[in-house]
Amino acid sequence: MKTVLALMIALASVPAHAQLYKWTDASGKVHYSDRPQEGVNSKELAVEQAPQRAAPASDDWRQRERESRERRLVRENANREADDVAARNASKSPYNPSMHRSNKAMTDEEMCTRDAQQIVFAEKTKSISFRNGVAATEEERQAVIQQRKENHALLCGSGQRTR
Repeated sequence: MKTVLALMIALASVPAHAQLYKWTDASGKVHYSDRPQEGVNSKELAVEQAPQRAAPASDDWRQRERESRERRLVRENANREADDVAARNASKSPYNPSMHRSNKAMTDEEMCTRDAQQIVFAEKTKSISFRNGVAATEEERQAVIQQRKENHALLCGSGQRTR
């Protein structure tokens, strides 16, 4: 049994030290083999063996274990923080203006202030559009501004309340 095992180990190590041969046949095709071809001029190629990786002088498995645990903790903390941010963002609902409207009636002073702001905005804006997204012509824009001014004058008087 020991001789069979020794023979198997010896045979297994032979391919690791085998040579490589290269030759070209009559049609110009290049061939590679571990045995030279008879009747053909074959070249023996030098095979570079992979460099052996030297073992570190001191293999401190405890240090590697500590570093591995530290990296894992950092990764887990980052994942936990990302999950927290995602949970906070998921709980936020998109802005819905109708939710933030107040059912409390506006005072006359608040109405006058709002109307004055809308008039100033309409005068400064080059183009306005209606609710369906259609842009108003210049005549329509001027008509809207005039209507707002008339409504403002009715509610607020001659404009003494505007700020």
